[in-house]
Amino acid sequence: MTWYFDLPNVLVCVIVTVIAWRIKIIPNWIAILLVIYSFIPFFLNDFIFPSRYMKDQYAYWRAIGEIRSLNFYPDFFINADARSGLFEKIIIPSWFLSILPLPFVESIKSIGFFNRFSFLILFLWIYSKNFLNGMPLLFILFYPSLLLYTSLSLKDPLVLVFMLMSTIFLIDQKNIKFFITILPLYFFKFQNFFFMILLFFIISIFKEKKINNKGYYFLLSLIIIFCSILFFDDMIYELNAYRKGFWWEDIRLSYNTNLFKTYEPITGILSFLTNGVIALPSSLLKPLPWNVENIYQAIQSIENICLLFFLIVFIKKAHNQNAFVTGRWVLFFVITMIIHGLVVYNAGTLARYKYPFITIFVVGLAYDLYKVNGYRFQTIFKKK
Repeated sequence: MTWYFDLPNVLVCVIVTVIAWRIKIIPNWIAILLVIYSFIPFFLNDFIFPSRYMKDQYAYWRAIGEIRSLNFYPDFFINADARSGLFEKIIIPSWFLSILPLPFVESIKSIGFFNRFSFLILFLWIYSKNFLNGMPLLFILFYPSLLLYTSLSLKDPLVLVFMLMSTIFLIDQKNIKFFITILPLYFFKFQNFFFMILLFFIISIFKEKKINNKGYYFLLSLIIIFCSILFFDDMIYELNAYRKGFWWEDIRLSYNTNLFKTYEPITGILSFLTNGVIALPSSLLKPLPWNVENIYQAIQSIENICLLFFLIVFIKKAHNQNAFVTGRWVLFFVITMIIHGLVVYNAGTLARYKYPFITIFVVGLAYDLYKVNGYRFQTIFKKK
């Protein structure tokens, strides 16, 4: 029984929340909610589900424990097969997490409090910018996957922190800070690094002041078409490599290796477009209600349906304020969801991979509208 060692970790989160409330960064109801959320890691691993359900948590727990003991290069990870990338994927994010001012790493639940703390600081920073209101605020506070994964002992919340920070910097046109912030992603979540580069180009290229410049967009279209033709084969090769890897992983977990013969690679432009059309709704809604196999997938399916309705209403409201700004964010969102739908087969893995992109889409679009139009979504708490 080591749960009591995590009480000081909870206390750090609670103290920070109370300080933020006392200096009026957050209102009463958000402060109460954040205090309640500080205790959530207690009720996940080995309470709601077994800790081995996401067994890579043990790797981060072990790594941070070693680093806190001043063993910055644990032998287990250094001697691991270099092709596995364990050092980059586990040790580097563990370095970042280990410097957080929480005292104890005594249980598998401990890193969950580290992640709660890092997301708490990020939320307070974003909220202080005075644009989070209404739908975006309710989303970031009540999105189940966001709440779940920021309370587990994984690197995913740290990935989200870097992605959200860089998104804010990008919209603020602080490009140097943007590239510095996404640099760690290159080492331990490189696909997200390249997605953020994509976001940089979309935000930089699609400027509202150039909306009537037909020559600019004609030239841009030619460049995109040329690059697509030139690099299409290489992109399909890389896509198939990851697609096949995730397919094999999903089949391996199902203990039915005969299904591996049913794998279908993307073979050309028509195959890419056909699979892409299917991948978009699949990435948003998988698992569908009639494919649910257990209680966790049932909850996930309900969340996906509610999330889809939320996104439809959110995008509609954003479009009414500024169609151009909304369009470029929808473009980024659609591309990321299609690629995730094409590559990732397992519903649980898909939820874990896509939740940062859904989060930065909602928060990024809300902040972009605030910077361009001065628009804040209406609050549900009306003043009488």
